[in-house]
Amino acid sequence: MRRRVLLRLRPPARRRLCAALSTAASTTAAAPSAYRLLALLRGCVAPPHLPLGLRIHARAVTSGLLAAADGPEGALQTRLIGMYVLARRFRDAVAVFSSLPRAAAASALPWNWLIRGLTMAGHHRFAVLFYVKMWAHSSAPRPDGHTLPYVVKSCAALGALALGRLVHRTARALGLDRDMYVGSALIKMYADAGLLGGAREVFDGMAERDCVLWNVMMDGYVKGGDVASAVGLFGAMRASRCDPNFATLACFLSVCATEADLLSGLQLHTLAVKYGLEPEVAVANTLVSMYAKCQCLDDAWRLFDLMPRDDLVTWNGMISGCVQNGLVDDALRLFCDMQKSGLQPDSVTLASLLPALTDLNGFKQGKEIHGYIVRNCVHLDVFLVSALVDIYFKCRDVRMAQNVFDATKAIDVVIGGTMISGYVLNGMSEAAMKMFRYLLEVGIKPNAIMVASTLPACASMAAMKLGQELHGYVLKNAYEGRCYVESSLMDMYAKCGRLDLSHYIFSKMSAKDEVTWNSMISSFAQNGEPEEALELFRQMSMEGVKYSNVTISSILSACAGLPAIYYGKEIHGIIIKGPIRADVFAESALIDMYGKCGNLELAFRVFEFMPERNEVSWNSIISAYGAHGLVEDSVSLLCRMQEEGFNADHVTFLALISACAHAGQVQEGLRLFKCMTEEYQIAPRVEHLACMVDLYSRAGKLDKAMQFIADMPFKPDAGIWGALLHACRVHRNVELAEIASQELFKLDPQNSGYYVLMSNINAVAGRWDGVSKMRRLMKDKKVQKIPGYSWVDVNNTSHLFVAADKSHPDSEDIYMSLKSLLLELKHEGYVPRPDICYTMQPDNTTQVQQ
Repeated sequence: MRRRVLLRLRPPARRRLCAALSTAASTTAAAPSAYRLLALLRGCVAPPHLPLGLRIHARAVTSGLLAAADGPEGALQTRLIGMYVLARRFRDAVAVFSSLPRAAAASALPWNWLIRGLTMAGHHRFAVLFYVKMWAHSSAPRPDGHTLPYVVKSCAALGALALGRLVHRTARALGLDRDMYVGSALIKMYADAGLLGGAREVFDGMAERDCVLWNVMMDGYVKGGDVASAVGLFGAMRASRCDPNFATLACFLSVCATEADLLSGLQLHTLAVKYGLEPEVAVANTLVSMYAKCQCLDDAWRLFDLMPRDDLVTWNGMISGCVQNGLVDDALRLFCDMQKSGLQPDSVTLASLLPALTDLNGFKQGKEIHGYIVRNCVHLDVFLVSALVDIYFKCRDVRMAQNVFDATKAIDVVIGGTMISGYVLNGMSEAAMKMFRYLLEVGIKPNAIMVASTLPACASMAAMKLGQELHGYVLKNAYEGRCYVESSLMDMYAKCGRLDLSHYIFSKMSAKDEVTWNSMISSFAQNGEPEEALELFRQMSMEGVKYSNVTISSILSACAGLPAIYYGKEIHGIIIKGPIRADVFAESALIDMYGKCGNLELAFRVFEFMPERNEVSWNSIISAYGAHGLVEDSVSLLCRMQEEGFNADHVTFLALISACAHAGQVQEGLRLFKCMTEEYQIAPRVEHLACMVDLYSRAGKLDKAMQFIADMPFKPDAGIWGALLHACRVHRNVELAEIASQELFKLDPQNSGYYVLMSNINAVAGRWDGVSKMRRLMKDKKVQKIPGYSWVDVNNTSHLFVAADKSHPDSEDIYMSLKSLLLELKHEGYVPRPDICYTMQPDNTTQVQQ
């Protein structure tokens, strides 16, 4: 096996070498020969040696040593090309190459120098151009085993797979396809292009395989996501008695770190010790990373303490491990220790540290790190720019995030995706969509992560058409197989009101993770389909998918929406006996469920036994008491909340004002509203204003409600006008009802409830022309009246029914009991309310049931 040894000289040694070469050049100044100059040129192997190389070149020209085409003179010209290539002076190298005599150009060596140098310097187009020129030149030699590996690398870097295949056929025709260097380059080219079958074909055709060749093929499988094949190949490598090297173990340890596979990582650690590879920096660094990502930070610390502290990658790995395990203080301490040891942090260090500082307490430190980057001119690569943008967005400093983005010269898909995610996080969906369009305009092709980040913006704006366009893009680019993309699509369709499409995507998914199940369950619970949410939870349990506190919170929300207390109690049992410990949000959802199911005692018991509480917990228990009209208890809980150091927010006051509205306590509701706006400086939202309208309306103060609507700082929505319309029905105010209904028909023209309610108001007032008008409006606008239904739970079974329903098997007994109950009610003084019992019949008749 051919090996290339690179001798790295320290600055003093380099100066001594240059001095020696200079002395030798001066001693040959009188009578230079091609041999002597050639010997001197062989010492010019780096850019600092360029001045000496220029002197040798000048001496060769003045001595006429470059006129000959063969012998040492030809070798001198070739070596001059090599000297300029190593010094990154490609124009001079090409100039010397162009002046080569025909006989010297017939050797492969000058061609190889240029092609290799251009490839290593990243000038892949020129490298390929010289390869093509090599074939076109009349006296040029055929490519050899030193030419083709670099040509293949350039083809891979350019993404020119068709040209790479042509080079492969050329190698096969020249008998070089089994050369280990050529084969290694071909395998890497095919693997990087995702053609693992082609890579494996080249690998299997190799007569001899060294460790490097095995590593290239295994690395291709790992990068292609086929870890099983990589593991199988590793077993075959060991069976062939080819010992792994540090690159082999580093590759598989990185896989263990990514998948948090501690058992496999321990086995690889044992192999590293067996083969004496543990001291290798690459192996030690990946071991630290593996233990950190497997949450075995003590083992990572032990390794770190045994390692030399002169490698920046080692420090970066340990800092990243501390951040991933939530040990922010330890990460900051390591950051300081690293600088004290004489090492300066690079972009990787800072990009690893910044994600730990995304809360408000770390915001100041994040700005300090940004200042360090500016002062020390740290290279801003895409990852560091993304980390800076991310921290500013998460700390709600949108302007600074935009400034960092605007100052970035090179924008790629990673930075663009971070900007879109940041805008969505801060509720700026329109800005997110503008950024997406801008990235398309500058020629950046969205990847799967960017599309998944953009879909929530469509969901929040209910822009289903834009979401469908992105869905088409997903299908066109074959992104639909990724869980996070399909989860975003499901969420988008659900929030746009298309639960059917959301569930269709869910049902077609080949692999569903916990996030996918949670998203679908939450979508059903939030869109008024609690039965489907519960059924999905059962399926999730039967398929053995592990649920989390997010799952528990979503399914408890579904139980509260039914309400079905016996299902809620079963979920409570899972929390108590199950493998997971409920967090504060799951317990808050439990309080909300018991409150909505009417069991305040259990809701308060859960609240009292919570090990820790937050604002959500307090809001849940205050809302539970408020929904039952217990205003005094709700206010008393608010005082207790403040005593324990928690601040009331807009949700707290919404629950309190709503409680006052249901209890008819107008003055207390008004006091709380003023307290919110004046004392707590909380700007009222639409929900608060709707509650205030409801507060006045329920108390019969419709004029104040109307005045409150007129004084609003923004346009009232359907919720506000709906509250007023309901109050008009109760208090029989037809004039105000007309005003409210006209606004509602503009804001929500397909809601049949408003037409029915207005028809009822007209019928009670004896305005039958108004009833007919409502019927005509519904017919003209093609509004379908959706029948309302109710249910009752008997012996842990839900019985669903609609008006005049006779489908229940026990309907005769039910109606007999109902008649008996009505007789008793009349005996106690019950008087029927025609405005409540009036219904719109589908056969164009009007009926008032007494």
